[in-house]
Amino acid sequence: MAEVYRELIARCPLAPYNLLVTRDWMLVVPRRQERYESISVNALGFAGSLFVRDAAELELVRRAGPMNVLRAVTLK
Repeated sequence: MAEVYRELIARCPLAPYNLLVTRDWMLVVPRRQERYESISVNALGFAGSLFVRDAAELELVRRAGPMNVLRAVTLK
């Protein structure tokens, strides 16, 4: 799998991305920005865990919806 990752990196220009890896698969998520408003979104967000610092950020995620938060930071 490391070889596949190296091939992908060699073929694509370096741009911000998140990488999720298991023993069976790898997911590269191209990104256009790190944050959705004040919320930093890392690879764990794409695995289902969005972390917030306070109740205001939690409410922001609830209002927007988790999938919309993820869409906002990825390439279209």
